[in-house]
Amino acid sequence: MNRRAFLSTAAACSVVSASAQYAAEAQPAERFAMATRYSAERNGATLLVVRNGIILAETYVGVAADTRLPVGEGTRALTPLLLASLAQDRLLNLDEPVAATLGDWGAHPVKSTISIRVLASGASGIAFDRRDTRDLATAIALEPRESPGAHFVNDEAPYILLAEIARRKLEAAGREPDPARYLTQRTLGPIGCTPITWTRAQSGAARFDDGVAVSARGWAQVGELIRREGVWRAAQLADDDVMREALRGSFAESRAGFGLWLGAIARNRNDLNVDTDIWRAQSPAPTDLAMAAGAGGQRLYVVPSAGIVIVRQARGGNAQWSDAQFLSLVWRDL
Repeated sequence: MNRRAFLSTAAACSVVSASAQYAAEAQPAERFAMATRYSAERNGATLLVVRNGIILAETYVGVAADTRLPVGEGTRALTPLLLASLAQDRLLNLDEPVAATLGDWGAHPVKSTISIRVLASGASGIAFDRRDTRDLATAIALEPRESPGAHFVNDEAPYILLAEIARRKLEAAGREPDPARYLTQRTLGPIGCTPITWTRAQSGAARFDDGVAVSARGWAQVGELIRREGVWRAAQLADDDVMREALRGSFAESRAGFGLWLGAIARNRNDLNVDTDIWRAQSPAPTDLAMAAGAGGQRLYVVPSAGIVIVRQARGGNAQWSDAQFLSLVWRDL
């Protein structure tokens, strides 16, 4: 059986989106008691552990199973789903120049060379200055700080630009032009990641860098689609090449994919400006770990080699969170 057929078969047997497991009440978590306690003691509200589509543990503290909680910058994990959906609909290619859609960049000697792939990787050199207004007009007008592909910067500007690229492409194709509504109707709805609440800029544009609120079960569906490389119920819902690329990292930074942090071995000591310790010595994080991370320990962990998806959400607060310690507690019970 080839890989595509295997993935399709696995997706057809999914229990994540529509099974009795998900319809049931919260699952007992004795098997993950230490991890559950660690989370709860740090303002944890939800904890969901899924392996190969089967729920191993599901607990809630002070919230109902369908409560939508903000995931902060974990929102960025929806960007590869947006890009992969557009690619599957033949509206986007990762290697096309951004300038093909943002014509404003066409005459610029450097920005005209930036591809969507490089922009999504965070290595375009495009980033806001501390004093900049964080809006679309400013993002389009930004000058590259460095040569494209040379250095990674953790910044919201690429997400603002990618959302605008999606909007223009959808509008030109006569599709729903709002990227958030397009993604919700086309991809998130079918996998069960609804309802979902989007934060919007003053212009009305949906933010793909921060602010989405979603239930633990809905967030797990996103992880499952990432783990399965876009396959859902025996169908290729999102482009598999884009989904794989989102988990590869780049030459500039092996630890960063498209909106995801990766457990890959670091090639440098650059500060990525993210509050995590998954790259410390002796970390239990697998090298193929992909993680969406929001402040306060909002987390979505995906480990394709182990078939694992883990959701952890918190109810605000600034309790100190250690990914390495939490994962070590989860891994001891897997």
